[in-house]
Amino acid sequence: MMSWRNLRRLLCLTLSTVLLCCACGEQELSSDGSGYNQMDPTHTPYIGMVLKSTENPYFALIKAGAEYEADKLGVQVAIVSPEKESNVKEQAQLVAAMTKLKTDVIIVAPSNEQRITQELENAKKSGKLVLTVDTSSDFADCDGYIGTNQYLAAYKQGAYAAKLVKEQNNANAVILRGADGDKTHMLREYGIEDGLKDGHVTVSAVEYCDCSEEKAEETMEALLKEDDNIQVVCTTSDSMAVGAQRAIAELGRDDIHIVSFDGMIDVSELVRVGEIDAVFAQDPYEMGKQCIDYAVKKCNGEEVEDSVYTDVTLITSGNAEAHISELQRQLERWGGK
Repeated sequence: MMSWRNLRRLLCLTLSTVLLCCACGEQELSSDGSGYNQMDPTHTPYIGMVLKSTENPYFALIKAGAEYEADKLGVQVAIVSPEKESNVKEQAQLVAAMTKLKTDVIIVAPSNEQRITQELENAKKSGKLVLTVDTSSDFADCDGYIGTNQYLAAYKQGAYAAKLVKEQNNANAVILRGADGDKTHMLREYGIEDGLKDGHVTVSAVEYCDCSEEKAEETMEALLKEDDNIQVVCTTSDSMAVGAQRAIAELGRDDIHIVSFDGMIDVSELVRVGEIDAVFAQDPYEMGKQCIDYAVKKCNGEEVEDSVYTDVTLITSGNAEAHISELQRQLERWGGK
């Protein structure tokens, strides 16, 4: 199985037939580049997956789960992504390149739905099954979604955060969220906001921090200098919680509660030692496994639901150590870093 680094390099260099054939190993391209419509009963599905970022350990876990399940089921999977979630143009290019391969299924975690819709339409026209993971899509011909119910999970996050300050009058909260145009972070923002409001906490600011630790740290520092009545910080991903925690610690505001979303190792460790109150942890490893299982069933003509929702788990200081151990086991099992 070709590594994602080598495949991404090939895909980004050129879409020529020679390189495309190299990228898919023993696969051969048909005249139109498609493969799904020409499958026979002995065909082994070839699955392409385009994620958001190689920097985020969350997507490393999706990759690890997908590769584990592909190996278990005996199917081929090629997984690529830009280095940064903000590289939406590069992600669209990777989807376009993946469409030129003889893939049967393309699974995408869209960083920006508007920027990638044309590429998804092209993939469908070429005969591919198109699925989304982590981030759902309003693309009319999408064949399925695997991931968290983002709004409902984030509502739980906001409601939990509100309970942490229920004895405080006129409590204010800020939400640090991912990039504008990312549907996942939009749904989480709405869920957090509604959970906080139903818990009688005022949302005083919503700031775009693009899933950047550094930007979240700078933003949090500025917010605290402007408003000394902030009691709660909710983030739509872990990286921003890390940055917010640094700013809060630097200014000596240990009275501020932080509740994060995703549940990766770095934030879970901060939860374990009491620097962050809690995190609502997704199960990206299971998402990766479910993606492959779902794709194979679709290719085999089996009936499946339009969406497969994976659970979130509340991680606090009491269960953080066990959660960290499980994440490490998942990464080590398939050689992830």
